[in-house]
Amino acid sequence: MSRAAELLAQVRELDARLAEQGRDAAEKLWDEDHHQITLVSWARNHLGDLPELRLLHHSPNGGKRQTVTRRGRTYSPEGAKFKRMGTRAGYPDLLLDVPLHGYHGLRIELKDLKGNTPSPEQRGWIVAHRQKGYAADVARGWRQGRIQLLAYLAGEVHEWYWVPKKGTACELPGVGAG
Repeated sequence: MSRAAELLAQVRELDARLAEQGRDAAEKLWDEDHHQITLVSWARNHLGDLPELRLLHHSPNGGKRQTVTRRGRTYSPEGAKFKRMGTRAGYPDLLLDVPLHGYHGLRIELKDLKGNTPSPEQRGWIVAHRQKGYAADVARGWRQGRIQLLAYLAGEVHEWYWVPKKGTACELPGVGAG
């Protein structure tokens, strides 16, 4: 059994126990950033066990940037610069560029536990990545993100958490689009 598979079994058991005891209740109040920071911190703490996690990366496409009001309109200089540099709306939050088990890599769109759903652009990226041979999915909270990372590394990507429903809009933005 691989180290990733061992850790996967351990965290599934631990997460089930914590949920049963209600000790994960505070996490339901966290925003997406808090979940992502917790997940990346967990990954950094496990580099010795799983050196592939060195290739885990966040692409800062989303988020709120400082805005400046000029002539009655709101403007984000940093956001405009990033858009010119090629950021794309809806691109997944976390990337693991490690080809394994027939996939080119893993893409995770992280969501908080408050019920937020992926945007049409986020759904479009997930579908496009899957069509191009990547494992790509939505993770609800850092614990589900951790399970997705471990399952990918262990070769246990069998089903997706998020599957587009018939008629669900999945829009891939054009180059340079917000």
